[in-house]
Amino acid sequence: MTSYLGHDKPRQIFRQSLAKNMLHHAWILAGDKGLGKAGFAQQAAHFLLNSRNLPAEFSVGQDDEAGHLLAAGSHPDFRLLRRGPKGDKEEKKARDNGLDSLAEHELARNIKVEQIRALQPLFQNQTSISEYRVVVIDAADDLESSGANALLKNLEEPPKKTIFFLISHMPDRLLPTIRSRCQMLRFDPLSDEDMRIVLKKTAPRLSDADLEALVVAGEGSPGRALKYVEVGLAELEGMAREIIKSGDRDNRLKSDLARKLSLKAATPRYRAFLERAPSLIAEQIKGQQIACSVHAIEKWREASDLAAAALPKALDNQAVIFRLGSLMADLAQENPAK
Repeated sequence: MTSYLGHDKPRQIFRQSLAKNMLHHAWILAGDKGLGKAGFAQQAAHFLLNSRNLPAEFSVGQDDEAGHLLAAGSHPDFRLLRRGPKGDKEEKKARDNGLDSLAEHELARNIKVEQIRALQPLFQNQTSISEYRVVVIDAADDLESSGANALLKNLEEPPKKTIFFLISHMPDRLLPTIRSRCQMLRFDPLSDEDMRIVLKKTAPRLSDADLEALVVAGEGSPGRALKYVEVGLAELEGMAREIIKSGDRDNRLKSDLARKLSLKAATPRYRAFLERAPSLIAEQIKGQQIACSVHAIEKWREASDLAAAALPKALDNQAVIFRLGSLMADLAQENPAK
């Protein structure tokens, strides 16, 4: 487990509720992806499952019984519900290498109702070794409708000494009846300085230039920035910024970028660049006070629409990236500094 910077307020609210003996039975951890909500839930679970000998603060290590059992995935009073494998092939891969080894496309679309029903034996008995039971659902947004209704029954008649953490990236889309039975904890983006600390600790080999590029690209989300580290987005962003700066009149940079992202092995980098490109254009428009803003905004809108449609419509990778590069190059002509 690690410490999570920038989330002092949610931690304080949770600790005060416990100190006043007013700990709510269900919490929605709300905020954008990658802010550390799952890490907070894991820390809070560790804290509660070690509750017969409560530490002064949230645990950040695993050097106790609860921590070791959680790390091994074998704590009898803890359950983590996530989307499972999509099919038999993915099921075998998960058994051999763990669920975290599965890529997004290898996971089921939803958390199934059967996974919620499988919690019932846990609730029918006393806790095994801890004062509390803890259930983490990551993410509650992924619950199929029947699963959400089954969960609602548990929230309406909560089992004794059971705490639910519902991680949600889009809490407004949860059932109103679920929201009404939970206490909301909102997680804000981290500051640039906290982002630097997280990235330096997690990816110490980053150059200063790559670090700063990822701080900007992460937009306050360590998870997003670290995903970009894994796919080498800093290099791609550097090429994109050079296209915006120079206009790339000979198409050399656009062609190189398109070539790098057209290979099958580059699929994760391609997906990450599609996610990042519209934001990069928007930042350039805002930061450089580009003239003819109506035209510039039209380019951002086209880039956003193209990036959103590229995967669902299986558009040609190379053509998509070249067009995104062309939209970026057009910004050089809009820039009054040129």
